[in-house]
Amino acid sequence: MNVRQDSELAGLDVPAAITRGLMLDGGPRRALFTEAAIAACRQAEQAGIGPYPLGFLAQHVRVGGIAAALELPEPVIGQEGADLVRRWLRAAAMSAAEVEEERLFARWLGQVATLMSVRRRAYA
Repeated sequence: MNVRQDSELAGLDVPAAITRGLMLDGGPRRALFTEAAIAACRQAEQAGIGPYPLGFLAQHVRVGGIAAALELPEPVIGQEGADLVRRWLRAAAMSAAEVEEERLFARWLGQVATLMSVRRRAYA
């Protein structure tokens, strides 16, 4: 098994992983929910996004869809964080042709928020 440190995942292209993971089952989907989720968690932390706002955005995507989330004037607080999640939302919008892919993306956002919470508790 090839285990990578989360610091090695810091530069992972999360939008590309979102696109591949939503379109392709198997390895790309597993990578979306493992390596890409960890990389997204680190990027969100660096952008100053907390787990609660990201979890709230996941709920918004789940209920209203990706297009509605893209129309939010401030999907999370702070310009750097908003730019980051908009890149993720745009990547998901390009590859989520069905409601099932939108739900999958919402589940991924929720997982990233959960990872952030767990990391906060572990570091406390």
